[in-house]
Amino acid sequence: MQALSKKTLTALVIILGTFFVILFGTLNYYFVNRTAPNVRIGNVSLANKKISDSHELIAAETNIFSHSPVIFYIEGVTVESDLQSLGIKMNEGETLEIVKRLGKSPDSWKNVVFWLESLFISRQISPQYSLDISKFTETTGAILSEFETQYQDAAITFKNGAFEIQKEQTGIVINREKMANDIKKNIQSLSNSPVNLQMVSAEPAIKTSQAQRVLEKITDFEKRNIALVNNNQKWQISGKNLADMLEFQPENQLAAPYIKVSLVSDAFVIKSTRLAIDPEPQLRVILSSNKIDAFVESISEAIDIKTINAKLRFEGGKVVEFTPAQDGQELDIAKTNKLIYESLFDSDQDFAKTITITLPVSTTRAKVEGDGVGNLGIRELVGRGISYFSGSIANRIHNISLGAGRISGTIVAPGEVFSFNNSVGEVSAATGYRQAYVISSGKTVLDDGGGICQVSTTVFRAALDAGLPIVKRTAHSYRVGYYEQGGYKPGIDATVFAPAVDFQFKNDTEHHVLVQTVVDRANAKLQVDFYGTGDDRKVEISQPVVSNITPAPADRYQDDPTLPKGTVKQVDFSAQGAISVFTRKVYKGDKLLIDDVFKSNYRPWQAVFLVGTG
Repeated sequence: MQALSKKTLTALVIILGTFFVILFGTLNYYFVNRTAPNVRIGNVSLANKKISDSHELIAAETNIFSHSPVIFYIEGVTVESDLQSLGIKMNEGETLEIVKRLGKSPDSWKNVVFWLESLFISRQISPQYSLDISKFTETTGAILSEFETQYQDAAITFKNGAFEIQKEQTGIVINREKMANDIKKNIQSLSNSPVNLQMVSAEPAIKTSQAQRVLEKITDFEKRNIALVNNNQKWQISGKNLADMLEFQPENQLAAPYIKVSLVSDAFVIKSTRLAIDPEPQLRVILSSNKIDAFVESISEAIDIKTINAKLRFEGGKVVEFTPAQDGQELDIAKTNKLIYESLFDSDQDFAKTITITLPVSTTRAKVEGDGVGNLGIRELVGRGISYFSGSIANRIHNISLGAGRISGTIVAPGEVFSFNNSVGEVSAATGYRQAYVISSGKTVLDDGGGICQVSTTVFRAALDAGLPIVKRTAHSYRVGYYEQGGYKPGIDATVFAPAVDFQFKNDTEHHVLVQTVVDRANAKLQVDFYGTGDDRKVEISQPVVSNITPAPADRYQDDPTLPKGTVKQVDFSAQGAISVFTRKVYKGDKLLIDDVFKSNYRPWQAVFLVGTG
């Protein structure tokens, strides 16, 4: 055979090159908007179809499949569900995108090879879908759980004062891995063939031998007692409450509890959470973080106090806006949990005795703001007085409110003597007071400002409580029932009658004292608060000792021509005579600052009735 001439070879190369160029061009042109050869989805061929036609075919097939039932076959029983209930959603758009990309590589040579291979190789496209695993698990559990017998772990119960071990039991459950794979195969082939469910044995995670080892660790837990204390507050964990907080975990796997403890009526049961661990895990006893956190957080609700900063605003020489400082406190929950855990599992503890834990509580000092409140030292409550005025006539209540408002906002400087008469100002009709009963010249008569002694009495009680020196105090001539309301005994009152009779106390602290009043008409209650800076004074006030009780004189009736004939009006009220004595001691550290004796000599008082003769 003669060798091809150079011209012939050149011509051949040109012819072949031209052929392949034409072939590439033709194939690229033909398949630019078509599906590759030999492509199928389910039982439907998409080969050489226009993309729009392929889209319609994919949509039709997935729609039919989506609305077909999913059939489970188990032990001769058929159970039906559907893709939507199982959380499976077909995605025809993503499926079409996969089909469109077949044979559409930027590399033309690869595309030609792909198209040529497609003449001999069939390609099955897997439909795209999304899966809601939570919904899948929930639905399969709901429709198939009746065919299963769950395994039972070995358990520990505490009942009637003793621990018992319940042996484990093997379960029979559906092989869910095989079930999921079979459903996946049906989706890939768009087939609604029945899913044959396989039953398998489910071995308990916790064996009796493991529970026995745990039991050895907790036999004395019902005897353990822990007391948590904060000042006068106390909480206890013991017995069943303590057992309810226990959990047991494998030494090398802390992600999930191995056994959980829960109360069932008068018993607690230790239940398990299965873990796939090989070899058999070694268990350890711990406290349930959720339960101990909940318990300690309930304690923190009783302890925690929000910090409130002091606020003070002056107007016209008096305080018109005041917010007392309140130091905050907060329980350290994490540290408390740690202290409980360490105390509970300390092998050196004597569990025959109650373990006492002092709770870690931090304090945050309140800040002060506004108009020099920090310089004045007015930041906290240092004394409080309370009295009641139930049964008072309207005018008396008016006068109490007016007088209390006049002294409220008064600031007493360090070393200054507070005068009630100076603070309240003139008491007369001209200053807004109304007529109510007062004691004057040995009689109970109507006069301007009746009831002002309710205010002076309450200020006296606040000064007593604050531990401040009493400079002037005069008891009433006779016992007044208002000042014995609320459980107070006779003797803790202070009368005023300007200018002769005054009530005075001295601010012997190093900071200013603010007098604030609160009138609670709904509960007929007057409250006087002193605010300043506490200096660790301790006040001890004895209960009044009442003696020499003498009966009230007989009622007296006297004619009054100003009243209509036959009218009887009571203008004075009877009261027993008595002597009342109480003491007050004020300490600062071990030093006695004040040693008071307050004595009140009350005269017996007769009731007086006016009889109209007019």
